[in-house]
Amino acid sequence: MIFAVILLLGAIGHINYLVNDCPLDLTPDEAQYWDWSRQLDISYYSKGPLVAYLIRASTAIFGGAMWAVRLPAVVLAIGTSIATYGLTLRLFRSHRLALGVILLNHLVPLFIAGSVLMTIDPPLFLCWAIATWLAALAILGNRRWAWPAIGVVAGVGFLAKYAMLIWFIGLIGMLASDRRYRHWLKSPWMGSSVIITLLFTIPVIYWNSQHDWVSFRHVARQTGAANADAWSAKHMVEFPLGQFLLIGPPLAVLMVGGIVWGVRRVRRDGDDRIALLLWIGCPIWILCWIVTLRAKVQPNWPAPAYFTLMILTARFIGSRLSSAALWRPWRGWVYGAIVFGVVMIPIAHDFTLVYPAIAWYNEHVAPRIGAKPKTARRLDPSAKFRGYVEMGQQIGRMLASASPGAFVLGEDYQTTAEAAFYTPGQPKTYCVGAYFHDPAQRNRFSQYDIWLDRRLDRPELIGREVVYVGQGMPDELRAAFAVVHEPIELVTEDRGLRVRRFVFWHCEGFKGMSLPQMPGRY
Repeated sequence: MIFAVILLLGAIGHINYLVNDCPLDLTPDEAQYWDWSRQLDISYYSKGPLVAYLIRASTAIFGGAMWAVRLPAVVLAIGTSIATYGLTLRLFRSHRLALGVILLNHLVPLFIAGSVLMTIDPPLFLCWAIATWLAALAILGNRRWAWPAIGVVAGVGFLAKYAMLIWFIGLIGMLASDRRYRHWLKSPWMGSSVIITLLFTIPVIYWNSQHDWVSFRHVARQTGAANADAWSAKHMVEFPLGQFLLIGPPLAVLMVGGIVWGVRRVRRDGDDRIALLLWIGCPIWILCWIVTLRAKVQPNWPAPAYFTLMILTARFIGSRLSSAALWRPWRGWVYGAIVFGVVMIPIAHDFTLVYPAIAWYNEHVAPRIGAKPKTARRLDPSAKFRGYVEMGQQIGRMLASASPGAFVLGEDYQTTAEAAFYTPGQPKTYCVGAYFHDPAQRNRFSQYDIWLDRRLDRPELIGREVVYVGQGMPDELRAAFAVVHEPIELVTEDRGLRVRRFVFWHCEGFKGMSLPQMPGRY
């Protein structure tokens, strides 16, 4: 009953937050996926099609507002909580422990963001969670029907994010490490799950075969596989420190303690329940850490690891409660995790609550100690998600004064997608990022370079007026217009701090641009 009440109140609270109180504009990725949803396809430049279809379904029912774009994230987060509760209950037969895991999850800033931001992660988390629940039924409960179900769920997860395939590494490791379950590796039931999952990859593979394998090139560059000279140890240090902060330092310490305890438990007692949690959680985290040798790993990449590792952490905390001697060394970390989480809940939803303190520091402390003032962009990870409403309003004013047929041009895919969503009327927008011949100026390709109706060499665009949004006007772009007027600068502020700066150019007589005939960035 407590769990049901938490889900209900959480859903009501998050929907009210999105409709009435959310200070965060759509993130660039969310805006991009929304723009994808306006042109449905079997795959896209960097991801499978699932996120676009989910957003399209929500906006078709509830309209094109910001909260409608993000509503699927709330629903998917509820599903992930149910799967978390169900898996914990299946493994340990304890409603109290299952509820404890849910409460623990609500203290993690990373999970708070995942419950309201509609990126590819919420559907991946849900599929990862359900697949693990089904794996527990198949392996520990000998339910053969669960194997083909795993294939369907993992296949759907792949259509959200390709990292879903990493889940099978943990599954195979679990089976191979325990002789009681190795027979499943040769079983047609296990094989059925892999085959069914691979069937879901066909649309993505086919689409890529028609588009120069751009998704594979993109993934290779993101993971460093395409960078022969990208070796660096710097990110290997930054990565665990970043995860330490995202989880919360006290909870991260408890998680490390839980992993060490879990490994010892598996070695000593052969506890297959703990082994499943370790094998499903650890491989993706370790792989991300290895990738840091070649590339910068995004903070959300290892997030699926925490689905089972949080259950393991809760089980570890529960085991410490069996005696005062076991509890005493860890109680401070548990209380610290609770306090840190409770403090971070409102901040994670609205970081501007901290802005007055930053402004006070800049006015009273920084001058005295000779330090540079702190900026919102430096301290607030959500600052880059602000200011797009004002940006869209400015674009709307400039389009209203331009001639009919004027269009919006963004310097990169992020600006282009945000302009498409927040400009009045939500027009079709264009991206110039990949059109520069200077490699230092050129951005990586995006979906806007795949869509034929967004190409900048289309004859119907010649001669039109353009509202260009970018931090600068490169000479190559300036040469693509007959007239470029003086720029207009827009600076957004919040609670005494400068947050974002946008620059707009009104341009006339567009001459057209062609993608350079040279290797591009993916």
